[in-house]
This record gives sequence, C-alpha cells and structure tokens, in this order.
Amino acid sequence: MRTLSAGRWTHVPEGPKDPILGVTEAFKADTSPQKLNLGVGAYRDDNGKPVVLPSVLEAAARIQDFRMDNEYSPIEGDAVFLEESLKLALGDDSALIKDKRIAGLQSLSGTGALRLLGAYVARFSKEKPIFYVPNPTYVRSFF
Repeated sequence: MRTLSAGRWTHVPEGPKDPILGVTEAFKADTSPQKLNLGVGAYRDDNGKPVVLPSVLEAAARIQDFRMDNEYSPIEGDAVFLEESLKLALGDDSALIKDKRIAGLQSLSGTGALRLLGAYVARFSKEKPIFYVPNPTYVRSFF
C-alpha cells in the first residue's frame, strides 16, 4: 500500500484495490476484440460508449410523466417504493411482510450506504443481525 501525499493526511495508507474494479482493469489490458466488460454494471457499445438500455429509458420517461416534486424522501426512503420493493423481492403473500418481521431501506449508490448501514446495525443492535452479502462485494475493508 502507498500513502497519500497531501499535507496532514500523509500518514493515511491507501486502501486496498477494489476486486470488482479489477475486472475493468483486466478488461482494459485484454487485447481480444471479442471481449465484453460486464463487471461494473455499465453496458457499452463497440466504440466503448455507454449504452442506456431501452427499459431504463422507458423508466426515466415514466418518472418524468409522473411529475414528481423532487422533494427529499424521508431518511428511510419512500414508503411506497419500499413496500413495493419488498413485495417484488418476497412476494405479495410473504409472512415476513405481513408479520412486520422485515424492513427495507432506500439508499443512494447501492453498496457504500448499505455497507455503512450494515456496520451500524452490527455494532448497535441488541440482537445478532443477519446480513446476506455477495462475494466479491464493494467496500469490504473499512471496518
């Protein structure tokens, strides 16, 4: 690991390389003309330019048509979005939902905020929480 070279923070070592972003580095180093980079969640055309999927364009149009007011959501996220997301993931008849034994939270940027939430719950929960985390995943080494 190398250290940062900016004044008062020179004693802080650089964190380890992200293994998922390493897939992109390997992609760039590969000379095969038939390669595809599916590691970071961005689709690209033959010229390396980002491709926006038709389903994403349609979703954006629907959001625009809904004329949302652009207000901030509550800290835990939009209640309707959370409710519908849990139903989508677990099914409309889920006992976990009906018995209020599961909760959902909405966050920006998928992984970093959820990792912080996991660390917070693990540290302060009176019960031992259960987390399901893929391997590899982002932001593994901060705590």
